[in-house]
Amino acid sequence: MKRIVFIAALMLMLIAGAGRLMAQTGEVPAETGFVVDLTTFTGIVALISAIVTQLLKLVPKIAGSKLAKIGISAGIGILVCFVAWGLKISPLLTDSLWWQVLLYGLAAGLSGCGFYDVVKAIADLFKKDKA
Repeated sequence: MKRIVFIAALMLMLIAGAGRLMAQTGEVPAETGFVVDLTTFTGIVALISAIVTQLLKLVPKIAGSKLAKIGISAGIGILVCFVAWGLKISPLLTDSLWWQVLLYGLAAGLSGCGFYDVVKAIADLFKKDKA
């Protein structure tokens, strides 16, 4: 039985590989860079998360403090949203007022660092030690 399944899997891989070779046109995509879509909330959160991750790699002392990570993520979120709003990059933010962009950036920054981490870090501030 194992041999039959193995032969069937090999035949499927052979057919899929042959079909893939025949479907290639030989054209290489012109643009193969890092693309971030700032027209959605998810794209903005992904950009904020990428920036904060790279910043934490540059400054490893920040990685020890959860509240510092949250603060940096919120600050980067606000900065990214204000830059996108000022340059009119994101159609999501172009019709917003400054305080709406501020709140949007704060929400995106907190989402970028993980909402669970935010709630856990704030709860740890109020937790009493049993020692």
